[in-house]
Amino acid sequence: MFRALRLAALAMLTIMGISVAAMAGPYHAGVARSAFTTAGGQASAVIWYPTALPEMSWQAGPFEIDATREAPVAEGRFPVVLLSHGHNGGPLSHRELAAQLARAGFIVIAPTHIGDAAGQPPATGQTEILTSRPAQAIAALDAALKDERLAAHADPARIGMIGYSAGGYTGLILAGAKPDFAHAAAYCAGEGRDDTGSCGPANDAFIGPSEKLAAWSAPSEPRLKALVLLDPLAVMFDASGLAAVKIPVLLFRPQEDIYMRSAANAIALASDLPRAPQQILLPGTHFTFVDPCPEGIVGEAALICKDRPGIDRPAIHRTLERDVIAFLNATL
Repeated sequence: MFRALRLAALAMLTIMGISVAAMAGPYHAGVARSAFTTAGGQASAVIWYPTALPEMSWQAGPFEIDATREAPVAEGRFPVVLLSHGHNGGPLSHRELAAQLARAGFIVIAPTHIGDAAGQPPATGQTEILTSRPAQAIAALDAALKDERLAAHADPARIGMIGYSAGGYTGLILAGAKPDFAHAAAYCAGEGRDDTGSCGPANDAFIGPSEKLAAWSAPSEPRLKALVLLDPLAVMFDASGLAAVKIPVLLFRPQEDIYMRSAANAIALASDLPRAPQQILLPGTHFTFVDPCPEGIVGEAALICKDRPGIDRPAIHRTLERDVIAFLNATL
């Protein structure tokens, strides 16, 4: 009987045009853009945040965004989460996770990593990408915390980060990790020759650090209190380089590592971190961590959008969202 009543209630919400997902937390989701400046020029971040206004969905290209544009921020002070997308991705790659976090009472800052984002001019090479990503994330965070819309509502003492793939590399750098690019080059020249996700395609593989990359002093972000890693790119870190990462880490990896080898990335990272991370294994592949694709782009992005039969990406994401929210509530 109770199940029947619940189904009837959900059906009524659907008829009324109210998203069931939008009811998942104590708030609704608002969304806005924030500009920031980096050494490479002007960039922008998409910011999701709690609001009391009902959600009004809208289209951003092929993506439906379940969050109200330019809504006022709800009363209160909220923890802040940086969200770093993967190589050639973008802030909307994780729009559903960001909206769920906003509904749960988090402000989410998702920068566009210029030079390494879909629809943006590409960087001149790997050195530019690897050195600019962390600086862009810090610049986006600083700009958002000063934004007049958010300044009174963001709690600078409770800042966490989520990083997917190359965004995981970005998060580890900000958490204090020191990369060893020679270590990555040795892997890519040897057992990782066909590890496309870690090293790039065979005709454009990571061949070693440039002089600039070898001399680069990686920045850190001491304000970070917790880190969530979604199948992170971590082949350039060893135990000595990870020694300074002392904050709590929640580490997800997929059951199938056909794109990026878990042994050289997530599994090695878990054993080398000085503080053992919480680990969760989820069905699917590296790209299952990207939000479900709109039907209109599945054909042109099959590698990213299509899962093998039996993989329910929407259901996997509901589980992932609950685990991420629980972890961040416990650590921020």
